[in-house]
Amino acid sequence: MNNLGILAALGAALAWGTWMVPFKKAGSANLIQFQALIAVAIGFSGLIISLFLGYPINLNIYGLVSGVLWAIASAISLTAVANLGLSKAAPLVSSLVVLSSFLWGALVFHEVPEGLVLGFLGVGLIVVGVVIVSSTGSMTSRNAKKGLLAGVIAGLIFGSQLVPVKIGHLSAIDFFFPVCLGIFITGLVITLLMRAKFTKDAIGASLICGIIWNLGNLLSLISVSLIGLSKAGPVSQVAALVAVLWGLFYFKEVSKKKARLQVLIGAIILLGGVAVLGFA
Repeated sequence: MNNLGILAALGAALAWGTWMVPFKKAGSANLIQFQALIAVAIGFSGLIISLFLGYPINLNIYGLVSGVLWAIASAISLTAVANLGLSKAAPLVSSLVVLSSFLWGALVFHEVPEGLVLGFLGVGLIVVGVVIVSSTGSMTSRNAKKGLLAGVIAGLIFGSQLVPVKIGHLSAIDFFFPVCLGIFITGLVITLLMRAKFTKDAIGASLICGIIWNLGNLLSLISVSLIGLSKAGPVSQVAALVAVLWGLFYFKEVSKKKARLQVLIGAIILLGGVAVLGFA
């Protein structure tokens, strides 16, 4: 069961490190349309998966709020990817997810790990990794600061997504559908508020993004049920490295050898921090 849980967490990491690749490849500038279609894909795939697996179809308020938080963070993270590139934005967001979730657990829910020193060591390594990755290359372009700010905000919100579920004491199975529903509703609301203009480009890519993410979501819930959040959470953050490799070797976002090495070193350090937190 332990090995199966680890494999499920790695599968989630693969999906979450890949889900934005179709968005990047499509090259669409219509971020609000993209967000709307992602939400549609997550909502409908969540319903289909729930019916197929026999998960409860409910409107639990804690799960809905969790979905709302994710949808907001997702919209912001797309701005980070558009302005920083996938190899920089994804590690930044991912590491801040770990950092903020750790602080929620330690300071609010008093889930201070037994190895407190290890916990803070892990956080320190994550911060160092973020600095190394995000400082690669020139950051003087007009949109660099905008991308960094968006990445930080998205990461902090993503890291707070499960707080409502924690407050409501929900099981993973119980909040799967309401989270998907919350994402679906919020995505449509954002679209209406922003008065997005729909075009024919990137429709398929957007839907694929949502499906890939939700497959990762499902695998992560399976992993949590098998090995617990303390192990499943850190292992799933291997998604940061997956995204970095996509950015480096597929999209060629960093061309200089020294800069590519710097991104990889930073990613390894921050993932090392995640691993340390997992053992704390």
